[in-house]
Amino acid sequence: MDIAVFSDIHANHVALQACFDTCVARGITRFILLGDHITECPYPEKTLEMIYMLRQYFNCVFLRGNREQMLLNYRKKGAKGWKNGSASGALLYTFEALSLRDLNFFNTLKTAATYEEAGTPPFVICHGSPTSTSEMLFKDRRNARKALSQLETDLLVHGNTHRQDAFKYHDRLCLDPGSVGLPRSDDGKAQFMILHAEGTEWVYEHIRQPYDREAVYKDFADSGLMERAPAWCALTLHTLRTGVDLSEAVTLRAMQLCREERGKAEWPNIPEIYWAFALREMRIDLNGRDIPKPPEKKRAE
Repeated sequence: MDIAVFSDIHANHVALQACFDTCVARGITRFILLGDHITECPYPEKTLEMIYMLRQYFNCVFLRGNREQMLLNYRKKGAKGWKNGSASGALLYTFEALSLRDLNFFNTLKTAATYEEAGTPPFVICHGSPTSTSEMLFKDRRNARKALSQLETDLLVHGNTHRQDAFKYHDRLCLDPGSVGLPRSDDGKAQFMILHAEGTEWVYEHIRQPYDREAVYKDFADSGLMERAPAWCALTLHTLRTGVDLSEAVTLRAMQLCREERGKAEWPNIPEIYWAFALREMRIDLNGRDIPKPPEKKRAE
């Protein structure tokens, strides 16, 4: 028995389709999706159509990630506060694309669970950690060791870091399938994991999946999302192209520039000019491409 584990799709329906096709070709009918199904990429409804198809025709478990939680919290607070611009425009775009069915579906999802199949050892699944959708579990970090030490099973499967990983602590194994939609490594190839049941243990296989990234770039150009969150889309495109995520660095720099000139920086009210300056300082253009450094001038002898 094999189980495919997907995490952090972030509305990249093209990458999701490629990963799903690989799984079906291998005869896999069981899927675990760890959350952050949407936000960042265009047309979240296409990703959700695939999720509903998986739910109808396959044996699936879906969890809620921090992005689904964010969208539910926004609805709960009256859907006020987000606006167009690089700070929150991509979130607003996603929220406006969702139906009542989608939000109600997110509301039914657990944030953590114990996965059990007859004849195999149970294991814990979550998005960030068993206690928080937004927590990051990295190898050799204290919080990761704490999470494993409190585990009631010998295996923990989590996402949220956007990096494939596997490590042990006190004979307990921690596995991260990486990110389907926005991987932070491997030159941007989609990532997922297959768990193989071998006797009384699970054996993992990390997969790095090529897919048609040009189709995703076209989605950005056609959807109108780039006009609503220019610098943020550039950062997302840069991650898609390179596997390098500079969103935190650019966000902090944009806020710093705003604070230096205006005396304060209150999210999401960060004027677009500061995002543009921060993006250029990182040498990224508005299509998410690296800006080449100018050649150094030779000194005259």
